[in-house]
Amino acid sequence: MPAGRNKKAVFFMVIVLILLQVLLSGCEDINISGDPGTVSGDDAKFRDDTKPVEMKIVLGYAEEPPSRDNLVIRELNKLANANIMIEWTPMVSYNDKFNVLMASNNMPDVILVPDVKNSTFVHAVNAGMFWELTSRIQEFSELKEINPVLLKNALVNGKLYMLPRERELKRKMVIYRADWAREAGLEPPDTIDGIYNMARAFAEGDFDRNSEKDTIGFALGTVNNEIDCFDALVVAFGGFNRWGIRDKRIIPSFMTDEYLQTMKWLRKMYRENLISPDFAITKTTQIIPDLVDKEKTGLWLGYRLPGLSDPVIKAKQKEDPTVKREDVFEFAFLKDFNGNEKIAAETGISGGFAFPKKSVTTEERLDDLLAVFNVIQSREGQILLNNGVPDVHFDLVDGKYAKAKDPEVFNREVSPVGQLGTSGMKAYIIADDEISIRLNIARRTFNSDGMIFDVTATLSSNSFSSNYTTLLKIISDAQFKFIMGEIDEDEWNAAIEEWLEAGGSAAIDEFTAAYYEKVN
Repeated sequence: MPAGRNKKAVFFMVIVLILLQVLLSGCEDINISGDPGTVSGDDAKFRDDTKPVEMKIVLGYAEEPPSRDNLVIRELNKLANANIMIEWTPMVSYNDKFNVLMASNNMPDVILVPDVKNSTFVHAVNAGMFWELTSRIQEFSELKEINPVLLKNALVNGKLYMLPRERELKRKMVIYRADWAREAGLEPPDTIDGIYNMARAFAEGDFDRNSEKDTIGFALGTVNNEIDCFDALVVAFGGFNRWGIRDKRIIPSFMTDEYLQTMKWLRKMYRENLISPDFAITKTTQIIPDLVDKEKTGLWLGYRLPGLSDPVIKAKQKEDPTVKREDVFEFAFLKDFNGNEKIAAETGISGGFAFPKKSVTTEERLDDLLAVFNVIQSREGQILLNNGVPDVHFDLVDGKYAKAKDPEVFNREVSPVGQLGTSGMKAYIIADDEISIRLNIARRTFNSDGMIFDVTATLSSNSFSSNYTTLLKIISDAQFKFIMGEIDEDEWNAAIEEWLEAGGSAAIDEFTAAYYEKVN
C-alpha cells in the first residue's frame, strides 16, 4: 500500500499537527478496558442525581437513521446524565436543513455547522446569534484539552463559536474494486495515470458479467455543488489545496495552470465516456449505495471504504465464504508525477457544534450543554461514539483494537451516532479486518512535506464570507460546464474575471494581508 513507500522520514500525525501549528500560527456504568481517563470537576455533576440536561440537536445520516431507543445514545445519556434528543435528516440534504434551521425561530439547542466558513454561519456569528466559547471551554476539563491547532482552524474573526469535530488530516483517497483490478492486471491507482488506466479498463470491460459495457469508469460525486475531493486531484497535478501562495499573493487554486490541467484531464475522460454524464448532480453519498453496490462503478474518490456488510461483499461471500473485504475493495493515496505521495490535507475539523442564543438563553444553560460535550470529548465518550458499547458492539483485541462483534449491528447502531462525536483520537482503532487496520495506520503516518495545506485555513476574509455562495456558484458552474465541453478556455477565464469582480479580488487582498500579518 502507499504508506511506507517513501524513503523520507515518516512522521506520525501528532508531529505534523505540531508542525502545522507553527506553520499556521443496560443500567450499569460502562466498564471500558484500559485506562479511560478520569471524569472529574465539571463532569462530576453528571454522576449525581441532578435533573438530566435536555439537549435537542439535528444530525445527518447516510443510509438509515438509528432507532429512537438506540443503545449508544442511552448509554451516553447515562454517562452524561442527559436526555439527548436527535432529529435525523438525510445527509444528502443536510445543508438545506441547516439553512432552514438558521432562518427558523424554533432552533435546536445545538446546531451542527457543516463548515466554519459557511457564509450563513459567519453572517449569524457577526449578527451575535451564537455564543462565544473562546474562554468558556477553559472551564471544562476535556474541552480545554482540544488540540489548539483545531481550535485555531475553527475561529471566526479570531474567536471560537463552535466545538470542532476532529478528523484526520489525511483522509481523501482513491477507492477501487480490488477483484476487478486483479482481473485486469492493474496496479493500485495511486497516480493520475493510474486512475485513467483503471477507469478505461473498467469502462471497457464487463467485470459485472452483465454482457454490457455500462460501467462508469471513474465515479465523481458532489458536495455543496462542488466536485468532492477535486482538490486531491489538483494536488496530484502539483497544484494548491484550494488556496496557496504564488508571487507573494494568496490565490485560489482555480487561478493556476495545475487546476486547468486537472479540468482538461477530466474533460478528456468525460468525452471518452469514462465518467458519468450526470456527475454534476450525483451526490457523494449516492456513490456507494447507487453505483458501487449495484456494480455500476468500481473506482471513485472518497473518505471511507464500503463496510463489512456491504451488499457486494455479502454477495461474494455467498459464492465463497473465505472472501475478505480486501479481496473486493482496496484504497490508495495519490502521488504526484514524481512518485511522491501528495495529500490534500484536511483542516483537521469537519464542521462543529454551535449554540444559538435563540434557544440557549442563559449562560447557565450553555454551561450545562457544554458539560455534556465535555463528557462526549472524554475517552469514555469517544469510545462510546466511535466503537460502541464494550462486549455489545465490539471486542477488544490486543488491548488497542476494537473489532465489531456484528458489523451489521455496528453499522446500524454505532456508525450513525458517531455524527455526535467531537473526536475519535482517544477511542480504540477500529480493527474489523486487516484492511481497516492498514487504513488507520496509513492515515496516521505521512511525510510532512507531502501534506499540502490550504493556507487560508486559519485566515478570514469578510469579502469571501459575505459573497461565499455567489463566488462558489460562479466557479462550480463554470467548472462543470468546462469538463462537459460546454465552454472553452476563454469562457473559463471569463468566469474567473466574473469571480474577481464579484468579491474575489477583495478576498485575495484580505487573505494576503491576513497571512502576512500572521507570519510577521
